[in-house]
Parts: sequence; C-alpha cells; structure tokens
Amino acid sequence: MGTSLVATLVLAGCGTPPAKDFGGRWKPVNRFQDAPTEIPLAKNYTFYAAPMDGTLKTMLTRWAKDSGVQLSYELPSDYTLFKPVTQISTTDIQSATAELNSIYAAQGVHVSADDRRILVQSASQAPMDAAPVSQPAAGAPGPSAAPSGDK
Repeated sequence: MGTSLVATLVLAGCGTPPAKDFGGRWKPVNRFQDAPTEIPLAKNYTFYAAPMDGTLKTMLTRWAKDSGVQLSYELPSDYTLFKPVTQISTTDIQSATAELNSIYAAQGVHVSADDRRILVQSASQAPMDAAPVSQPAAGAPGPSAAPSGDK
C-alpha cells in the first residue's frame, strides 16, 4: 500500500499546469548600466525657516549648528519669524543672509556670514557693504598703504 501511495503522489505532481509566462514591463536584475551615474555622498545644506524655529535667533542658531559655524548674535533683542522668511530656501549662505537683511531691514537687523561664523548686529554697526570683510594677513599692507599718485 505504501508504494501505491507514493506512485499516486508522484503522478499527481505531474498533473499540475506549467508555470505561466509573465509578460509586461520588467527588467532583468543584476545588470550594469551603460554609463555611470553620480551619487552625491553629502547633500548641500539648505538654509530655510522651520516652523519650530519661531524666532530669528533660534533659526540662525540651527543654521550655525547644522552648517558647522559659530553664531555671533550681537543684538539686544530677538525677533519673531514672519511670513516672508518662509520664502528662504537656498544652499548659499550669502543669498540667505541677503534675504534676511531685506526682510528685517525695518527692524535694523543686519546678518552676514563667512566660512567661520554667522554675525548678527544692528544695521548701524554693520559695514557699509553687505559682503563680509576679510582681515589682511599679519604684515600685509592694509588699505591705507595703497600707493598714491605721487612718485
């Protein structure tokens, strides 16, 4: 009886339908591309206002921490964020600070940045040009040492 049971099971296995031929859009796996694709390992930081920031100082503190620079906040007051700040979304810190200067001009706030820090001060204390001023190297001639027209 055991052999007839095994024979029945073997014959039943042969009676199943064949596998279906699946058509449609599919790609074979484990194939290399024809050309390389660049995959950035580090994304550029995007300067933007997050709803949880709430104030200018909090937002700039986050920007400084996330981008690895220091924040030098030299104002006696903080300012709430308002709708125009939500339009800032850039990977360029200079562009972001220029937008902040435009937005907070009525409050007399001036924001500047360089590769080491974000500086916030009153517009009356800020240099006349919006670009950060680099200090000359020790021993290098300063602006007053420029040659005159006399020879």
